Amino acid sequence: MKRVFFSCLVLFLSACNQQKIGQHTSHISLPLITKSSAAKESTNVPQKQVIPSIKVSEKTIPTNYLDWLYQSNNQQEVKAYKSFLWQHHLDNIAPDFELFQTARDWQKCNAQEFEIPPREVWTNIVPTLQILKQLVDHKILDDFTVTSVYRNFNLNRCAGGADSSRHVFNAALDFRIGSAHPLADEQVIIQQTKNKLCQFWQEQGMNLQMGLGVYASGQIHIDSAGYRTWGVDHHSTSSPCLINMSTNIK
Repeated sequence: MKRVFFSCLVLFLSACNQQKIGQHTSHISLPLITKSSAAKESTNVPQKQVIPSIKVSEKTIPTNYLDWLYQSNNQQEVKAYKSFLWQHHLDNIAPDFELFQTARDWQKCNAQEFEIPPREVWTNIVPTLQILKQLVDHKILDDFTVTSVYRNFNLNRCAGGADSSRHVFNAALDFRIGSAHPLADEQVIIQQTKNKLCQFWQEQGMNLQMGLGVYASGQIHIDSAGYRTWGVDHHSTSSPCLINMSTNIK
């Protein structure tokens, strides 16, 4: 009888002890981690700050340019031309494929889209690129695309350029501001930029011997062949720079 009583007492005490342990461990049970809860938790964890790298240009290199680059000895000539510009600190103003862009009408004229100017005229582009660099450094130009630089004589004539065009001598370049087909909001920014260009030309153009042409197509021409300006009819009287000056005087 005593043995039975003792056995029951042991079982009773053991059950009580297990109940206490169960009550204690229930407070430290691990939560169930699901995909949603993990995502919620991740938003509360401080993340390492990522600083975006600054890119000189985010423009995509056209496939046409790459095809042209690996033809003949173009790659070697481009490397030599870039080295020449590097010596004058002018190699990073615009992407390579824009610096070798010939004319927008190259297809209509059965010409090449890209062309390396003859070495004897390489130096002619230096003062013009220096003007472009000043425009970029002064933050007058930001979002722009160079659309035409050197043109051989036949292409220039076919594209409607004058025989004495500075493009033939690798001394001029054309560019557009903003996108090729700007919307109304962008047109406002483009006009503001043109006003800044005119102001720069009025203040610095004579010292730089800067030529500034503003065409109806949206293209803008700069060269270093003399202090002058013209507009849609290729005459100074249509230049917005002179029109704005006369308006301000009145």
